[in-house]
Amino acid sequence: MKAVFFDLFETLITEKTRTDFQARAPIHERLGTTKDRSSFWWEENEDAAMRGKFPDCLARFTDMCVAVGSPLTENEIVMAAQEHEVWKSKVLSCVEPQIFEMLRKVRARGLKVGIISNALPEEVLAWRFCPLQDLVDPVVFSCSVGVMKPDREIFELACSRMCVQPSEAYFVGDGGYDELRGAASVGMKAIQAAWYQDRDVEWSGASPLVRIDSIGDLPNLLC
Repeated sequence: MKAVFFDLFETLITEKTRTDFQARAPIHERLGTTKDRSSFWWEENEDAAMRGKFPDCLARFTDMCVAVGSPLTENEIVMAAQEHEVWKSKVLSCVEPQIFEMLRKVRARGLKVGIISNALPEEVLAWRFCPLQDLVDPVVFSCSVGVMKPDREIFELACSRMCVQPSEAYFVGDGGYDELRGAASVGMKAIQAAWYQDRDVEWSGASPLVRIDSIGDLPNLLC
């Protein structure tokens, strides 16, 4: 094995399970609409947004506000988008020490490290502030390449950029977006990262899905 690709959110960075990130109003309240209307819009537009339909956060917020009949003015939508971008920069700048230690140990074993993430433009923008940059090689964001997990193309693209075959690479993720099945479908060795999210993952692979509950246990497993 030559490389390890990680999911980003809820694998290397957590927003949902950090208590200091929980005191923020949900997007539907910030955009002056209801949870049901916001959720319906997201269900209709999520895949397209993750594949780059909207060039930035402002374009997405504007489209949603028009669709749901939000009372926000144009200036208020601009302010909401700017605030959201600042928030994402904060999220991506906060990485737990155990993650750094784990990545250094993985690299010390001679394995290349990359990231494959479904992401929105404001998250790509916020990556500039992420202290993980020096510990990873290629970073493949869905909205930048026009394809998202679990589509096999995004895994094949990441392996190509790393100059490795899928069979020579691990993929480690919490299991959202059916990413573990997607990685396995191209020949990667899928590993469930359960240290932030305890997901029930449907699995039909030839061998049992490997699950890791502690960040510190991963490097030894890869040996």
